[in-house]
Amino acid sequence: MSIQPDYASITRADPNPFKRYLQRKRFEEAIALLNGRRPALSIDYGAGDGELARRLRQACPDGEVICFEPSPQLRAQAVAHVGALSGVTVVAGIEGIADASADAIFCLEVFEHLPPEETEAALAQMRRLLKPDGVLIIGVPVETGPVAWVKGWFRGRRRVDFDTDRDRIAQAARGDLRFERLRVDFEGGGGYYPHHLGFDYRDLLARVKAHFVIQKRRSSPLALLPPEWNSELNLLLRKR
Repeated sequence: MSIQPDYASITRADPNPFKRYLQRKRFEEAIALLNGRRPALSIDYGAGDGELARRLRQACPDGEVICFEPSPQLRAQAVAHVGALSGVTVVAGIEGIADASADAIFCLEVFEHLPPEETEAALAQMRRLLKPDGVLIIGVPVETGPVAWVKGWFRGRRRVDFDTDRDRIAQAARGDLRFERLRVDFEGGGGYYPHHLGFDYRDLLARVKAHFVIQKRRSSPLALLPPEWNSELNLLLRKR
């Protein structure tokens, strides 16, 4: 959902080696949640520049991958990065994808950018697209608890914006995310949050339970520690 001109430069090709490690780790752990499944059709919902699709094709070479990316800037990067790969299709919308056609849906680093209405709409779309026995794999950043201090410090060394406000960081570190997030509205309706600070994974857990059964929760990169001591939380879900 980011509108950065070069998504790779702030993710898998970031100058910081630890951030590159975390980015690689989140892809690896998301794919590992397939646990041996070989999906014939996977959908990457909010595909960014398509890196997950590339990795899915390596892990499941016989499967097809649809990269859904609504942002024109990121979609162009996905076409350049994976558009030439066989078995990968980059699309701007999901209206043409048949109901109950996906064996697996991945949604990584998307929900932290979606306001409540957009979150509900996305969950309903994923439920429509997923087969009865399919799996949904969600990955989101953790922005509350002790890790909020670490992320705030790291971001503050690079820039000054909503994500680096010390008062909001302190509030998030206490587990209190009751502050208004910076929202960008689209002319045609809807909107998104361009920053991470203020996202509450606990709220997302409550919302997904209305549509899906949570089969597994896994913190990353330190799976034995609570989410608040990790940078990411991954979820494996099935339809209710």
